[in-house]
Amino acid sequence: MCLLLISAGCANKADADKSTSDVKATETTEKTVDYTSLSQSERNELTFLFTRSSQDPVSVDLKIINRTNKNISFINSDFILMHTKSDKVRADKDGDSTIDSNSTKTVKNLFEDVELSEFQTVGLFVYKNSDNELAYSETAKLSSRSSNLTNSSLENSYKQANKAAKAANRVTKSTSSETEDSKKNSTDTDTNTTNTNANDSTNTNTDSSNSTDNKTDSNDDSSSVGTVSSDQAMNMVKSHDGNSDKKYAVVVDQNGGTAKTYTDSNGQSVYWIHSSDNDGSSGDDWTVYPNGTVMHAKPNL
Repeated sequence: MCLLLISAGCANKADADKSTSDVKATETTEKTVDYTSLSQSERNELTFLFTRSSQDPVSVDLKIINRTNKNISFINSDFILMHTKSDKVRADKDGDSTIDSNSTKTVKNLFEDVELSEFQTVGLFVYKNSDNELAYSETAKLSSRSSNLTNSSLENSYKQANKAAKAANRVTKSTSSETEDSKKNSTDTDTNTTNTNANDSTNTNTDSSNSTDNKTDSNDDSSSVGTVSSDQAMNMVKSHDGNSDKKYAVVVDQNGGTAKTYTDSNGQSVYWIHSSDNDGSSGDDWTVYPNGTVMHAKPNL
């Protein structure tokens, strides 16, 4: 009888040990979580380093340091470089990446063949959406670390660039609307002229001549509305800046010879005005749009 009791006790202990082992295995598996499910304090335990090499400045590697007690997974294609352009640059890498607890992992060529213009102004690396900010993309460095999110200068540059982009989009929409209205008015004029021609052939020549004159006048007006000269652009910036002790100059597009305008990301010709102190100790940049809108930021090229 004693032997039976001892045997039964051993069996129960073995079952208990197996059950505990299964629970631990389950707990270990459950520790792998998506980045978006982490608390803010847990996110603070991660470091993201986005790096371009001087030999391949259009590709971006990502190094992730995980100091939490969880294995963290990412969908590679959900990494995004948010920029001032309306379209977002999404990572090219397929598949998932998992960074084990208290370890480091590098994802090579997360972004590939990114246009260099994307790095000429400050952008923002995020995961899935803007709620998950990872790091600002810096213009003066090939590496961007998550700690730069507290850099007020980068934050202001990013906000200014976004503000300039929104203004440019408004100008583009306004110009498109005016063009459509002009086309509609031209069509209405042609229709009225046709009706008149059907009633009186003598008036046809007169109306046709008037219609041609009207179209010429309309085209002349269209070419002059909403445009400013380089001198006017500088005066507008001076008025906005309100500092008479500064020097102002139009930045010339080196790719266009002596061209004084730049074509921005929305296809508009804009002036890039640079201001500096008389001693040249500091400088500032402005953008002037065809309709006279002035933005305190470099053009979004």
